[in-house]
Amino acid sequence: MRLISQRTFRTASALAVTALGIGTLAGCGTGPNSGAIDNSGPLKVGISVPALDTPFFSILIDEATSAAEAAGGEVVQTTNANRSSGQQVTDIRNLITAGANSIMAGVVDRDAIKPALDYAASRNVPVVVVDDKPSAGTAYAVVKADNYAMGVSAAEQMGQRLPGGGKVLNITGDIATSNGRDRSAGFTDTIAEKFPDIDVIEQPANWSGPRAGSVMQTVLSENADLAGVYLASDTLYLDPVAAALNGRGRSVPVGAPGHVTLVSVDGGKSAMDAVRAGTLDAAIVQPVPEYSKISVDYLGQGHEGVSLAAGPTEHGSEVVEQDGFLVDLLPAPVVTRENADDPSLWGNQ
Repeated sequence: MRLISQRTFRTASALAVTALGIGTLAGCGTGPNSGAIDNSGPLKVGISVPALDTPFFSILIDEATSAAEAAGGEVVQTTNANRSSGQQVTDIRNLITAGANSIMAGVVDRDAIKPALDYAASRNVPVVVVDDKPSAGTAYAVVKADNYAMGVSAAEQMGQRLPGGGKVLNITGDIATSNGRDRSAGFTDTIAEKFPDIDVIEQPANWSGPRAGSVMQTVLSENADLAGVYLASDTLYLDPVAAALNGRGRSVPVGAPGHVTLVSVDGGKSAMDAVRAGTLDAAIVQPVPEYSKISVDYLGQGHEGVSLAAGPTEHGSEVVEQDGFLVDLLPAPVVTRENADDPSLWGNQ
């Protein structure tokens, strides 16, 4: 593999990226449990999401609500931070004030979430963080897909479809986030190892759909022979990228002249529709319903004072220690035309 171009970038927030963690840090006051919540009653979950501008978070909330009720608890309130890290810290404090004795949070900013984790810990309120881990603080668990493995799967799907090699555009997420780095690294490492005839053009889009569309237009204008595109997030990138391809007559089904092999991560509704139409070759799908169910299960364990340890889980994943956090790495299925109608996929709900 020849890496044609690469730029790094940094941003304060990441779209479609979340994290859930149970805090156990000492808080303010006379001791670590000063002002602690009484956890003797049923599970009362507060949910904090960074935004509601993609179906990802709406489905996450719906599934968590069902899981909490099935466990004999309830979701007492949900909040939308509108991608403001400061608002999210306030939201989590308000959720606890409203009666939540456990918190599920999709974080706006991995650094800025720490005061909220500290406050929850000082009140003896477990927090579970989904899809990305905080950069600091103490968490009971982080529930996320194995983003490096998703990049590996995407590379394998791409390489199998381009046996003769060619140029492939990798539109990355935010490399300042672990998910952005891992999705890109898993892809480029695997291409280099298994498909050396593929040349990767790597360009960032910072989890921005408009930027992804602009990148697509620029790269197409400079590389008429482009053979493939890898999208780090189809929920954010697919529509603008498809529009750019369509503008040059390249958004055509598999087998049609000019088809650009397209592989993505996330597996939202637009992606499932595109897979069925044949314009998206494969999607590596985030297990969103499992995020919610497993996170609520961990919240229940934290609520009851049960400890979590690294090792295999009963739901087919592995809990590993990463940077001081216990991270439950869930497998992500590969979806093609053969299984795109599966009703359990979050993009079909």
